[in-house]
Amino acid sequence: MLINEISRKLGITARAIRFYEQKGLLKPAKQKENGYRTYTEQDAWRLQTIISLREVGMTLEDIRQTLAQTDLNQQEEVLSALQMQRSMLFQQWTEMKQIIGTMDQMIQAAQGSSILPTELLYELALQSKELRDLRESWRDHWDFDRKAQQFDELLQPASSFEDITEGPLNDIDISSPPVYTSYEAALDKIAQLISPAHGLKGLDVGTGTGNLAGKLQQIGLTMSAIDQSKQMLKLCAAKFADIELKLGNVLAIPFMDGTFDYVVSSFALHHLTEAQRELAWGEMLRVLKPGGVVCLADYMMQDRSEADAFLANLISSKATKLPMMHEQVELYMTHTHITEWLLSHTSQVKSEPLRNSIYVVYAQK
Repeated sequence: MLINEISRKLGITARAIRFYEQKGLLKPAKQKENGYRTYTEQDAWRLQTIISLREVGMTLEDIRQTLAQTDLNQQEEVLSALQMQRSMLFQQWTEMKQIIGTMDQMIQAAQGSSILPTELLYELALQSKELRDLRESWRDHWDFDRKAQQFDELLQPASSFEDITEGPLNDIDISSPPVYTSYEAALDKIAQLISPAHGLKGLDVGTGTGNLAGKLQQIGLTMSAIDQSKQMLKLCAAKFADIELKLGNVLAIPFMDGTFDYVVSSFALHHLTEAQRELAWGEMLRVLKPGGVVCLADYMMQDRSEADAFLANLISSKATKLPMMHEQVELYMTHTHITEWLLSHTSQVKSEPLRNSIYVVYAQK
């Protein structure tokens, strides 16, 4: 095919085709006698791929890398690139909804005043910026991808984990993921509390290798799960082929509003700051149907005074190793914070303490 023929076939301009050639994304053969470019069916397929990836917002450099992986028949890497792009688009969509909401508030404020309320508009703009910055501020301090392979090994019954309220603090190891003596009990408690009806839809947020999602799927839920770690999701897929997996962050959950009957999470939220957690809880409620249930298990201090006392004790002991799954002790959640927040955003809240400073919190939207 010559350029005009492939242009008509694909409904793309010759100018666009030349642009992709100039960027090195397309390299058609040239006829020796006249130098005309000749396009094969493979070139047509490549152009269709380029157009498709551009349509979903990929940059030219991202497309170049994806095509290189396609040329090497690395389907897993191509799928990973598409999942990453999908996650980014959902974050942009979430932020756009937030901006529109802020704009609506500004319009309402301006309509209700004879003088433009400049200070109020500025405050609304700052709040919008703070939310956007929060979504962009999360970092993987724990290196989930690298530690994914050993994660399940450290949750075996033969392992042990010392309660933070017992023994010398400097005997507690954070060099690897903590081993939960109450891990299975926490997952079982979530399953018991939500008592799901068969066939309803559930989402596991921060699924890791999928232990909670797999348990709920076995008792009748149709499960989806998200995690920001590609390696965790790869292991989860190998264990539970029927679970729908999405690469994504809890601060911008990559599903539409009101999708799920249940949203659950286990031992994932203590990697967030206090402000990030409130944003995460809001995202969980966003993707939950009216009347749906959210249920979370995690390490928590009872209240802020207990957390402050724990931190003071930790400092005075000169401990070099900390409990739980994060080196930043100030990130530890408090039970009063999550229950008070949920009480103000849902219709009912209940919680149950387990050993090792673990709580399971249940709320209905």
